Amino acid sequence: MFSKLSYMLLIVISFNGMAQSFNTEVEAKILTRSENDLIKIAGTALNKTEINQSLRYVLSVIKNNPESTNRSKNNQSGRFVLESGQKSELSSTTINKETKDRIIVLLLVYNLDDEIIGKDRIVFNDSEDSDNLALKQKLAKQLEPKEEDISDSGEDGIVLRGIVLENVKTKAARDFYKIFYSEYTMQNINAKEILKVEEVILRANSTVIRVYVEDKIVHRFLVKTQVDYLKENSKQSLNQVNRYLVYLKKNKDNITRY
Repeated sequence: MFSKLSYMLLIVISFNGMAQSFNTEVEAKILTRSENDLIKIAGTALNKTEINQSLRYVLSVIKNNPESTNRSKNNQSGRFVLESGQKSELSSTTINKETKDRIIVLLLVYNLDDEIIGKDRIVFNDSEDSDNLALKQKLAKQLEPKEEDISDSGEDGIVLRGIVLENVKTKAARDFYKIFYSEYTMQNINAKEILKVEEVILRANSTVIRVYVEDKIVHRFLVKTQVDYLKENSKQSLNQVNRYLVYLKKNKDNITRY
């Protein structure tokens, strides 16, 4: 007969095994941030493949009132296309910080065959028994892979993330950096790898911007002043950044397994 601990261990292992089949090609992620008395919830998707993906999503908000049997469900859905390496916000909603309802937010991403290939789930005001919850959290912590490498961190073991350096000279390049950094922050990429935006003189009256991840140039383009042009190159730069970060993670995972 299974003990309580063995039973819980089996549940966690089974859950982890099922979860591994999702988010490999397209990663679904729910982001939250505080805005005054509200919590903004945004569903996002990242294309981790080398090809464009035609997809659809469903973002569900399920509310359960703990003092009654009232239950509500609100779905937002739509179709979208993600370029290789592109990360996009699909839909957003808000909830009141003071609510006592148990709220489940579920994001599902489907491919053209209507198969779920990406999913994420968060719960607010979870009412599970505290002992069982603590036990599951402890087991999940013990089973999660040790992916974080802090060998290059400081003595206190802190890994700095989300650093984007700039070395630019012209106003157009500074405008690009502001657009790029704003989008980088909004997408919550928060990489431990250092990014750099560098402007280089090409010839008289012309310069080139190079976008680096560490020492790798992932995108470069001729500097122009048009805002739409800078925005498009910011989008392409972020796509290439995401693709390269996925490549680095896959290589690291392969080396770890080897």
